[in-house]
Amino acid sequence: MNKNNYKTATSKIFYGVLGLSIFSIIGGFVSVIALAASVAGESAWYAFVVPIITVFCYIYYFLGLGALSKEFIGETSSNIKKIRTAAILSIIGTLCSMIPVAGGIIAAVFGIIAAILCIQAYGYLRNVGDFPGTSGAKTLYTATILQIIAAILCIIPVINIVGAIMNVIVFIMVIVGWAKVKNAPIL
Repeated sequence: MNKNNYKTATSKIFYGVLGLSIFSIIGGFVSVIALAASVAGESAWYAFVVPIITVFCYIYYFLGLGALSKEFIGETSSNIKKIRTAAILSIIGTLCSMIPVAGGIIAAVFGIIAAILCIQAYGYLRNVGDFPGTSGAKTLYTATILQIIAAILCIIPVINIVGAIMNVIVFIMVIVGWAKVKNAPIL
């Protein structure tokens, strides 16, 4: 494994994830504004800008994962490729989310599949000896499990606030997890 290639790849991943995180928050605000604009009879063309920028962040994340997977062999490389596949599914889900009604359902299905792939991959990477970012993989594994729980809680009317709070925690954990992978000491 080349130390510079590892750092370059994990930096792309980290900044892609950071962009995704920031634009998911902005997307929430924009969707509320777009809803208000549509109720007022105004065009909400800007509601499509955030998903498009989000796709670019996913692509940056995807490119970093592709470069990182080339630095390893065997199961470690295969599991990084699982995360990359999950990123592809997430890109497709993000694009589908722009389709009224059915798009949200399709995006949810892709999100579930992506989460399962990430749990498998992070579960492996958190315990493997040739991956420097095991501490970050542990954090990402826990964050993915909490993300699934939060998604379920968010659809239950009375306790959906708990899911929302958990999503904030997941948001922080994902950034911290990839920062740990990015900054892991390489021997």
